[in-house]
Amino acid sequence: MSLTATPVPELHPAIALPPGPQSLVRAAVLIPAWDPNQSLVSLVESLLQYGFGAIIIVNDGSSSTSDEIFSELARLDRVHLLRHAINLGKGRALKNGINYLLAELPGFDVLVTADADGQHTPADIARVAQAALQNSTKAVLGSRGFVKDVPLRSRIGNGLTRHIFAFVTGTRLMDTQTGLRAFPRAMLPALIVLEGEHYEYEMSVLAHICRTGSRPLEVPIETVYIDGNRSSHFDPIRDSMRIYFVLARFFLSSFIAAVIDFVGFTITFALTGNVLAGVIVGRLSSLVNFALNKKFVFHSRASVLGSLWRYYVLVAGIAALSYGLIYTLTRRLHWNVFVSKVCVDVLLSLVSFSVQRTFVFRKSEER
Repeated sequence: MSLTATPVPELHPAIALPPGPQSLVRAAVLIPAWDPNQSLVSLVESLLQYGFGAIIIVNDGSSSTSDEIFSELARLDRVHLLRHAINLGKGRALKNGINYLLAELPGFDVLVTADADGQHTPADIARVAQAALQNSTKAVLGSRGFVKDVPLRSRIGNGLTRHIFAFVTGTRLMDTQTGLRAFPRAMLPALIVLEGEHYEYEMSVLAHICRTGSRPLEVPIETVYIDGNRSSHFDPIRDSMRIYFVLARFFLSSFIAAVIDFVGFTITFALTGNVLAGVIVGRLSSLVNFALNKKFVFHSRASVLGSLWRYYVLVAGIAALSYGLIYTLTRRLHWNVFVSKVCVDVLLSLVSFSVQRTFVFRKSEER
């Protein structure tokens, strides 16, 4: 991979801003681009007219057919052009652009990320940047409304992801897949080390921000789809799988613990015929669940002892509920004991996840 950049120019004074009085000279825009068309040049020229102090373009391994477009961009003042020798993915392009700003552009307080396919208007990009400059500790999202003229795959995909994201993180957002985002400089170093090299990286960023307790500020923007979004390089199957995998990892720990729990319950019940004994032995899996959840699921930095006592209060409560429900289903409704166990555990796993997210590994203790 080669990574090159144009020289860093002096900051230019901002010109008058149509959206409002806030100067954008201390805001930079980062645009990953893979085989862009001429509209990218028009977008960058408009952003320069709005007074942005720098535009960082990452050529993510584009073919030679785009050479003239990038040559035009390189000739523009305040444009910094980075180049990947091969296509490395949107996540990697964003990380390298963030790193470049932190290493080479010390005079900027806010970084705005935008797409190169024409989905974000210059006015919306400026509006999101202004909101970030006025709210210096928050990430800002340009959120689309999805109310009209939206391709079916985009409407369904965003709606599904929005609901899954809300359940997993406890934060309900209007648009989880928007590429128009603004971040204060202090937030950027932590974003570079997050996992993901492609479109799933943007979901990792959102999950990280929500986990730290800093709910993003959402700014309504225009919903733009050109020719049914044909110019987008987002693959609805492949890239959605990457995004959902990031969300699905939150359930992996619970699944592993559930398997251990079920095996322990089955063996104990087969030997003793006692439901209570089976539940107690099965709950030994909670130690595995606690360790995995703290380190890999919630990435909690809270003290072990503080989290542990809260966790076992939850374990005791879940165990009591589990015993009561299994007893009711088997003795009163005459269900099979193993079927009852599976059904009850699926239901209680949702309760357990929610309580762990908000009470056991709570963010307030970390801060």
